[in-house]
Amino acid sequence: MKKLIFFSFILFSNILLACDCPPLEPISKDISKKYDVIFYGTVDSIIPCRTEGIGTVYFTITNLYKGSAEQHISVDYDCTSACLMSFSKNEEWIIYAVFQHFDLVTVDLCSHSRKKITDGTADYYQVASQRTFEQENEFLKTTFGIQPYAVHNHLNDTQKDMGPRNEQPSAMGKLWLLLVSLGAMIIVYILSRKYFKK
Repeated sequence: MKKLIFFSFILFSNILLACDCPPLEPISKDISKKYDVIFYGTVDSIIPCRTEGIGTVYFTITNLYKGSAEQHISVDYDCTSACLMSFSKNEEWIIYAVFQHFDLVTVDLCSHSRKKITDGTADYYQVASQRTFEQENEFLKTTFGIQPYAVHNHLNDTQKDMGPRNEQPSAMGKLWLLLVSLGAMIIVYILSRKYFKK
């Protein structure tokens, strides 16, 4: 009985923890509108998962089909949840990505992104896309053409160095703001009482 309960727990926990992606329709010009950047490229390097569960993969783009991107691009991806992605150096990918915010491109497992299978294993992406990797690459080239790479903008570096503009003050900073505000309110109250007594 204990073995049956343990087996059921393992079975159902795997089902519950599996990534739940909706069925993918074959990529078309209309479906590609939901992606900001589409390219074919090779993995240069990977930065391991950071504490927030995000990893970064660096690509050299061979063909840029849609969007504005430099030839060498970093892409963030989920690397800890059930929907984690996995990349290895020198893999070739067709990436369908979106801008998370300024100059930050992200990709997720449930997108149309697919890697080129070279070791003879089954290409599961081919079932959903109804095209081989080469056929999809040719479809994108015919549909969108090859776009020019963006020129490196040093203003982007400045923006990254500055960080977000809406940073909150520290706990000590908030305390000082509260004390200064309280002091100002007391002064206004005292002055208004003296003024209205006259």
